[in-house]
Amino acid sequence: MKDWKIEIDYRSPYDVQTETWEHGFIWHGVDEAMIELGDAHWYGGGGLVHQQWPLEKIAMYAAPFITSDNGATGLLGIIHPFWWNSKGGGVLVEGDDLEVGFNAPLHGEPPKHSFTNMAPLDMRPQLAAGIETTQQLRIKGKNLTLRFFECDDARQVVESYWKLLNMAPPPPDYVIEKPLWTTWAHFKNHISHDKVLGFARQMVEHGFPCSILGIDAKWQDEFGNTSFDLQKFPNPAQSIATFHEMGLHVTLWCVPFFMESSAHFKPALELGYVIKNPDGTPYIGTWWEGKAAFLDVTNPDAMRWHLDNLEKLAKEVNLDGFKFDAGEAMFYDIPDTLRHHTGAPNFATHHYIENAAQRFAWSDSRSGWFSQGQPMVFRQWDKSTRWGFDNGLASVITQSMTLNLLGYPYSYPDMIGGNQYGDDVPTAELLIRWTQAVAPMPIIQFSIAPWEHGEECAKICARYAQLHGDLAGLNKALAHQQVPIVRPIWWLTPQDETALVCDDEYLIGEELLVAPVMREGARQRDIYLPAGTWASYWDESEQHPGGQWLRDYPAPLDILPLFVRVDK
Repeated sequence: MKDWKIEIDYRSPYDVQTETWEHGFIWHGVDEAMIELGDAHWYGGGGLVHQQWPLEKIAMYAAPFITSDNGATGLLGIIHPFWWNSKGGGVLVEGDDLEVGFNAPLHGEPPKHSFTNMAPLDMRPQLAAGIETTQQLRIKGKNLTLRFFECDDARQVVESYWKLLNMAPPPPDYVIEKPLWTTWAHFKNHISHDKVLGFARQMVEHGFPCSILGIDAKWQDEFGNTSFDLQKFPNPAQSIATFHEMGLHVTLWCVPFFMESSAHFKPALELGYVIKNPDGTPYIGTWWEGKAAFLDVTNPDAMRWHLDNLEKLAKEVNLDGFKFDAGEAMFYDIPDTLRHHTGAPNFATHHYIENAAQRFAWSDSRSGWFSQGQPMVFRQWDKSTRWGFDNGLASVITQSMTLNLLGYPYSYPDMIGGNQYGDDVPTAELLIRWTQAVAPMPIIQFSIAPWEHGEECAKICARYAQLHGDLAGLNKALAHQQVPIVRPIWWLTPQDETALVCDDEYLIGEELLVAPVMREGARQRDIYLPAGTWASYWDESEQHPGGQWLRDYPAPLDILPLFVRVDK
């Protein structure tokens, strides 16, 4: 073994069986395992509200490991039970009903279940600094299979893990070539044909490219309906046609919930397609818009009926696809006897995504459980309009690297500038730095209008939206190779201690190094160059050998420090 220090629960009714495989060993029949973190750096596990890098910076209470909308311990919608470390060790858990703790606090109790904006984001999960923790990765379940990796370094672990994945095909090229736009952060629920058309015209007038225009909530007359609100969109088919004439693809937002006043509420109940209480009445759950009946996404007939309704609408108005929201298992974390498919809540996420992904040329979601093989694009959880790791700009890079290495290379970092929830409003500087930080990534999305934050903001953001298109060739090539696209800089130097803890730079493939400015007011930053010879993207004559710091590197507001590897 690779210096593993592991305790397992031998009280299991199963006999723990061991076998070897190409890159390590496998244990079958495990109910609980405690893996010492040691002095290595750790990565993986999926999306967190407070996305630190490396992972040992957090202290996450042991709790159900389910896809969540701001879960009680900080879990988000795309999670995966695979963790690895800088010394070449890793563990992939095969089993659905899991409880996981990572470096859990030794004192106190895990926070209660909550969702959306009802919990302090900067405390989910806690930071490990200054508190006593277990120094363990704890995994608990029933009859689990633990696949251990024993490799030379972190990169080898990830490459070995990727050989086990059945990867989805890449998204359409146009999605990589031009940014997505959505109405959500700009308008929230207050949309109409006139507002969306004006929005689209302004983006064109200010020089912003667009591949998909996403019409978010609330285009329908009631949540759960598949009919437009004709007061807002008097002629939906003509609205879509107008956007198509502008060269835009158009998608609609949808959720698997039915308000009682929805036209689909009664038919879904009569058909047995919503979750019911034991007495036959509809189970009424809570989501961010209030109370609703929940589609039983674990019922194949219910999903087929729901998707048929969406497909009918799509054909009527010539729609290009859907944004499937709210697929997190935490909404279905109820007695399993109420669901069609009994078992772990994460099956709800998997089934929701698996069915939705097959029906439309374009679909995206913010939830995923073993969903790497689904032909769908995944987005990070709703970002806050902040600078820090508390679900703000800093977490965009760390979460992008995490999801990419877990097998979601076509994931994208939600909306530039965040969602403007509550009193959070971006400054022009935050919008500019956020645009720069994500511009080299394969898929990006705007919603907050840069032109409403001044002419300088609009011009700089439009310039980097164009840069995104300039780099599309590299991103499309990587997408078709089906490899991680957004990578940590330790990918090139997996034994380099400085690279192993770098949380504010990233690579695109092995060719491009991105070092965005992540601090408010900064006009310079320190940049660490990994192995290789690097030239400035903006001035090829400026070249630097790798393995060194560039201290106080100039980065005025209109400049993204960007380097091309020239020795490959």
